[in-house]
Amino acid sequence: MGEDKGRKEFAWKGAFWALLFFAFPLFGKLLDVYCTLKLVGGEVIGIPLLLTSLLVSAAAGRALRARGHSGERPFLTPPDVLVKDGIFSCMRHPNQFSMSLIPLSVALIANSPCGLLLSGWAAALGLAFILRVEEPLVHKTFCPEYCDYASSVPAISLNPKCLKEAVRELRSSRRRRKV
Repeated sequence: MGEDKGRKEFAWKGAFWALLFFAFPLFGKLLDVYCTLKLVGGEVIGIPLLLTSLLVSAAAGRALRARGHSGERPFLTPPDVLVKDGIFSCMRHPNQFSMSLIPLSVALIANSPCGLLLSGWAAALGLAFILRVEEPLVHKTFCPEYCDYASSVPAISLNPKCLKEAVRELRSSRRRRKV
């Protein structure tokens, strides 16, 4: 994939996720005026969920940046090496999965019942993105190696081991930068 094509792909994917992060929960917040339901204390769940999502996303990004390229590559280019260790040892799409939870956390932090309902649809769109966009792309790029990997590692996982792997990845990347 050419560098320019990779950047264009990153741009439209970034726009998709930015829209998903904020449009659904914020539109829901506007609809709350017409809603008789009230949500109180959503930030108790929303803030930890947001922090966990950001942690997993950062760990996946650092793993791809450190081990997903065969040589020096410009920033924001797709990987050309399949990463199967660290956070990727317990789920194949940690970045997209964690990002699909961000709209839910934003709606919870905003204490928006309508935003929470709409954000469920945003999360579903995020998961559909994994199945319809990311899976075919990695199959095309990395099979047959990816096909073997996909048969033993789930696309997404809520296993606490994944969070542990994310923390381990962030700690090891910090050590690599210090050296």
